[in-house]
Amino acid sequence: MERCGRPALAAQTGNMDYEQTELYFLKRDLLTRFGEEEGAKIFAGASKLYTELYVTTDYRGSKTLETQMKRLVLPVIALYKTLCMHGYRKASALGLMRTLTERAAQNTADILAAQMRKIAPFRAFRRNIRNFMEYKFPSAGGWQCGGLETDGRNISFRIEKCLYRSISARFGCAELCAVFCDYERIAFAGLLPKIEFSCGGRLSEGHDFCSFSFKKAVKQKSGAKKK
Repeated sequence: MERCGRPALAAQTGNMDYEQTELYFLKRDLLTRFGEEEGAKIFAGASKLYTELYVTTDYRGSKTLETQMKRLVLPVIALYKTLCMHGYRKASALGLMRTLTERAAQNTADILAAQMRKIAPFRAFRRNIRNFMEYKFPSAGGWQCGGLETDGRNISFRIEKCLYRSISARFGCAELCAVFCDYERIAFAGLLPKIEFSCGGRLSEGHDFCSFSFKKAVKQKSGAKKK
């Protein structure tokens, strides 16, 4: 198991609180799935490793990157590696991570849906797309976007360098990249029914880049019959 250094610093700061992450429900889930004793051990181990990763990660002066890492990326990596350390097969650990991150993604999608503007959301989204890209995929955080194209009904761009891919590989768990990809797909579904998201390719599947598309959804006529 790969470990980050400076454990003494982690001990000084105390363990990071999973309740402040997108896996806020984790402790309860682990106790339910594995029982009080084993669940508590896994949770304690994940919290300790999460703290070590958090205090030893270089955020390159980007608060946005720090927030992304703190709320989702590092908690997921820490739990996955802890499960493997406790003897769980990678396939089983990966399956559980998919389940947990899908739940977190659905929560994010629900929040996004509630925040959607009621008046011309696609126009507003298109007008602010560059700000959105830098917020969601900050260049200071190792992301690289390109090929931005917009028109009246579609916005598309490429993810040429992916933080999820690089950080997962760095900590010896490249297989988690696909889990993070699925998180984004589910979370962006919160833009419906106004905006449809699709990804035509993924770095995690061997493509040269991820091809993102946000399309203005076609309104269904009020008189249209449901099939």
